[in-house]
Amino acid sequence: MWRVLCFAVSLPWLVDAGMRQLLARAARAWPFPSDAVAAAKPRWLVVVPARSEGQAVTPTLTSVGVATREHSVSTVLLLDGADDEAVAAARALAVTAVVKDPPGPTKGAALRWFVENRADLLDEADVILVLDVGSRLVPDFFDRLDWPREAQAVQAWLLGEGAGVGQAASLSESAAQRWQDRGRQSLGWAVQLRGTGTAFTPSALRRLAPRLKTSVEDTEATLLLAADGGRIVLGGEGAIVEDIKPVRVADAARQRSRWLLGQLAVLVRQPGALLRLVWRNPLEGIAFIAGLLSRPLSLTALLRLVLALGFAVDGLAGRGGAPSLAASGVLVVSLLSDLVLLRRATDAPWPHLVAAGLRILLAWGGALLLLPRALFGWARGRRE
Repeated sequence: MWRVLCFAVSLPWLVDAGMRQLLARAARAWPFPSDAVAAAKPRWLVVVPARSEGQAVTPTLTSVGVATREHSVSTVLLLDGADDEAVAAARALAVTAVVKDPPGPTKGAALRWFVENRADLLDEADVILVLDVGSRLVPDFFDRLDWPREAQAVQAWLLGEGAGVGQAASLSESAAQRWQDRGRQSLGWAVQLRGTGTAFTPSALRRLAPRLKTSVEDTEATLLLAADGGRIVLGGEGAIVEDIKPVRVADAARQRSRWLLGQLAVLVRQPGALLRLVWRNPLEGIAFIAGLLSRPLSLTALLRLVLALGFAVDGLAGRGGAPSLAASGVLVVSLLSDLVLLRRATDAPWPHLVAAGLRILLAWGGALLLLPRALFGWARGRRE
């Protein structure tokens, strides 16, 4: 019985590994024929959610001003609770600051409050760009962000920066965008939204914001839009958002605790959207659910290795026989396929990848310990 249970637990991990191979193969079809709208320049509203960030908002707000140039861009600092230092920083840059009071509990809740209470700002924009504190726009960002026809959301390319665990997270994110998101777009699936550098049409954000219930608003928004048949695509490759990652394991663990709790919450709080996505596109829906059950990849990869060793010992000892050996082989093959794919996606040497994997594992271990704290706040990590 335990053998059946262990293999059942690992089944989503195997499906997820298979989907990564499918997406990597589909990604080779990039670039796609352009269908970007060559119309008048849109009116942009950049929304920067922040909670207790103080002067740390300055580099992000400054980058928006530098990127503006000849475009019509308004910037709003959305404060989740009082923050006098952040308000002063915004005032110095002629940026509007609005305060949600009382604060909490999540970034999604802050966006919901903004949509419900500042409809006047939404009415003046054609595109809403959500940008996290710690992210910076490249100077020609607005010139390079394509907006394909019928798209409800566009995800910019992220260029992660940071040493240690931050560098490891950047490698993982870059591989995911270039080898998985490009594959999703090639297959006609929704690209994964990533929380920062995400642009919405005002109508899409109005529909989404009241339905956000978890602490992973990017994953949740991706699911809701995809389930509704909305189109989410990648922006032009030159439209880059520089994203500063936490460099200390403790800070990365705080950030990941929120993400880990939110991944589980999506399964519980959005069952209807999951079912609609499976009904609309069964393969995409299965891939989405398998992804929710299989992340973080660094932890589930380690668990696959442990289970593979357990099945191998069981089979060689004569207890499980051929079925146990076969299960071990399947798990090992899935793990090796992921490692090879990661190596090709990042073009990093094996020692570098191993070191990066160990750093991320430490961060996820800390995240597990911080799960109770993530229940009561944004759990954001400091960046340097």
